[in-house]
Amino acid sequence: MKIEFLAMQNCPNVSPMWESLQSAMKELQLNQPIEQLDINTLSERQDKRAGFGSPTILVDGKDLFDSPFPETYNPSCRYYPNGLPGTKEIAAKLKSVIILPK
Repeated sequence: MKIEFLAMQNCPNVSPMWESLQSAMKELQLNQPIEQLDINTLSERQDKRAGFGSPTILVDGKDLFDSPFPETYNPSCRYYPNGLPGTKEIAAKLKSVIILPK
C-alpha cells in the first residue's frame, strides 16, 4: 500500500489535514510511510496528480475521498463540499480501503 499526501504550501487546509491524517494513522496503528508531494512540482512535470488539488490523500494512486483522476495537471487549493475531513472521516476511509494489522 502506498499513501501520498499532495499539498501546496499556500493552501490553508494543508496543516489541519496533515495532522488529521497523522492522528488517523496512529489511531489505526499504521506505521505506513506517507510520501509528501508538492503539487506545483507535480504540475511542472505534467503529472496529472497535481489536478487533485491541495490537500489530497491518495492510497495506491486513488483519492481517499473518491474524486476521479484529474484530466489536467493544474494545481489549486482543494475544496471539500462537506468541509475538510477530520481524523474520524480519514480513519473511516482508510479502514475501508486497507487491511488493518492484527
